[in-house]
Amino acid sequence: MSKRAGWRAPQHRRSLAALTVGVVAVHMWLTHEVSSRMQELAPPELTIKRMEATYVTQVSLSAPPVAAAVLPQPAQTAPATPTPVKKRKPKPVKAASAPEEKTVVAVAEDSVSAGAQAASEPVAAEPPAWKESAPKGPAPDPAYAQEIPTTPAGPTFVWPKATKVSYKLEGYFRGPFYGTASVEWVRQENRYQVRLDANVALLGSMSMISEGLIRREGLSPERYESVNKVALRAPKINVVSFEDSEVVLGTGERVPRTPNMQDPVSLLIHLAYQFITKPQLLKPGNTIELPLAYGKKAETLAFDVMEEDVQHTDIGDIPALRVKPRRTNQEKGDLVGETWFAPTLQYLPIRILTKAGEVTLDMKMEGAPQQTPGSEPGKP
Repeated sequence: MSKRAGWRAPQHRRSLAALTVGVVAVHMWLTHEVSSRMQELAPPELTIKRMEATYVTQVSLSAPPVAAAVLPQPAQTAPATPTPVKKRKPKPVKAASAPEEKTVVAVAEDSVSAGAQAASEPVAAEPPAWKESAPKGPAPDPAYAQEIPTTPAGPTFVWPKATKVSYKLEGYFRGPFYGTASVEWVRQENRYQVRLDANVALLGSMSMISEGLIRREGLSPERYESVNKVALRAPKINVVSFEDSEVVLGTGERVPRTPNMQDPVSLLIHLAYQFITKPQLLKPGNTIELPLAYGKKAETLAFDVMEEDVQHTDIGDIPALRVKPRRTNQEKGDLVGETWFAPTLQYLPIRILTKAGEVTLDMKMEGAPQQTPGSEPGKP
């Protein structure tokens, strides 16, 4: 081998090594760029820790549930009218016996008057029994019966530990599409979570979750989160925080928190609870007004109760009443979906129809709802 050839061999090896290092560097750079891009496109995670639930039974058709009535206490029996005191014959020899007779008659008349007055005065009712047995604290345990003056005509309502309604989803956007969806309720003591999930193959998915406290008047949200994962679009998470006197929207704007303010997903269960405790509300022609906080705004909506129709489901034909939202101001824009509530299925939402611009989503109940019932007061 010539000296020139011997010199070229190390140089060739150095060139090959430099090329290899360059390829590795480019590969690492490309890997980093692709990883960064994937992280940017990866859907953000919801920060609310999900309450897990197991289900032990299916919800079957039954009479509409009613809130436990606080039965009126039996009126205290008014004292019987005193038997008139017999007049004793005055002793003929004593003139002083006449005043004694008048005194006795006066006492008898006073007794009769007192008895009549006691019978006419209202008797203070005893405090409701659930208040005595409910745990101490700022709010009663939601599993305890509510103080609603109604006559029970169906099963007594107790907040279930978990309920899940599954839906088959049909939609339209430049053509029909199909998917699945579910609404899930989970309770732990006096805390709740409501979650709505919808999935459409190749197009994307949507998740909304609300958590907060169960109070006597219904749900009291503390935090709401939602995320839409749409193909070819970067997903973004939307958060609404409910404070004592204000609500922080997803834009960071602070608005006053009005009584019974709900978010788009807690609204479903809150309305159902209103119909349980006040079934007279769920009649065609009635309107329920509720404040609602979205990601970018807060407003009061009117929910009109429309006509009853029959929904054809896997477990039979179920009568349901449609509740349709409308704005109370002149502002235009998308609204939450119309909802069909079924009284004979615990007032659960068995259909949700949403129209937003060119997109239509129609969620119809599939199969029987799953449930883990709650315990009645005084029972394990």
